[in-house]
Amino acid sequence: MRLPRAPHTALLLCVAATTLTGCSGAGSGSLDRSSGAPGSVRSSSTAPSVAADSRQSVVTFTGASSSRAADLRRTTDRMRARARSLGLTDVRVETHDRAITVTGPSVDEKRLRELGVSGRLGFRPVLAEETPGAPQAPQPSPSASSDPAQGRAVTEGLRPRAAGSASASAVPAPAEGGAQDAALQQRFAALDCTRRKRPETERDAPAQDPVVACGADGSASSPRAKYLLGPTAVDGSHVASAKALRDQQIGNWTVRLDFDSVGARQFSALTGDPSINTAPQNQFAIVLDGAVISAPSVSRRLGGGTADISGSFTRESAEQLAATLGSGALPAPVALTSVTRLPHS
Repeated sequence: MRLPRAPHTALLLCVAATTLTGCSGAGSGSLDRSSGAPGSVRSSSTAPSVAADSRQSVVTFTGASSSRAADLRRTTDRMRARARSLGLTDVRVETHDRAITVTGPSVDEKRLRELGVSGRLGFRPVLAEETPGAPQAPQPSPSASSDPAQGRAVTEGLRPRAAGSASASAVPAPAEGGAQDAALQQRFAALDCTRRKRPETERDAPAQDPVVACGADGSASSPRAKYLLGPTAVDGSHVASAKALRDQQIGNWTVRLDFDSVGARQFSALTGDPSINTAPQNQFAIVLDGAVISAPSVSRRLGGGTADISGSFTRESAEQLAATLGSGALPAPVALTSVTRLPHS
């Protein structure tokens, strides 16, 4: 079953029940973690890349000084698993002290860079949302107050649901005195998502904390939305596998996520709470490395343990996202530090 597309999102989430009616497709480029071994490859129909010439590129990533050697080795293993999932059989991923080098054909340089994407995934309830230039929906206020409507959404969204009420979401209440409410309002108001370069937001915030975030995509005619999000309800560690699929009827590419048993229960609970609320608090956000890649609305609890993320995917971008999500987040986040193109051999 496909969820209605929120007008501001770049992607659309399709959640499938036990039988995946309307979500059919033939797979490509999947990565499976269901066996318990990080980054074990389930299947891939992606053909190995064929270089236009013999040039090689060396992409160097550097881990933080606080990263442990064991975590860097595990990160190297997951980057190798991503490369195998993408069919990059002629790529070498090696660890050198605190650096990880990826060597492969220059024609694949974009994919070599993307092997180092952190891949931290989370599903969070939407507490407030704002799109520049769009009229803001009024927020109900339970009593006469000088609080602005935006502040009302933040405050109500952070309080637990009273028995029998339709609250913004069931998330932990802030400390007494409203200090946390005020700080969140200030962070949300100060966040500027209109700049060409997406600002670094709270990508490394603890899962139990509310965060502010920008949408992943935007343009001059459709600027990025900004969001205030509740604590993580489902994290990427509960994605058992991810694979790129092509819908045989309409030809679009999607990325299918299969949750483990814990993730399936958590996802059902997440979609059950927003379904009784009004916009934007009937939405949940799919957050990848600090950016909201989709924020669909729901009208009822969704089960089945499987979700399809679809949008303006090419085969390459769908396979890349599947490889990133299927391998899990890198144990030691790394930063791209250099790209060297070697001369013809």
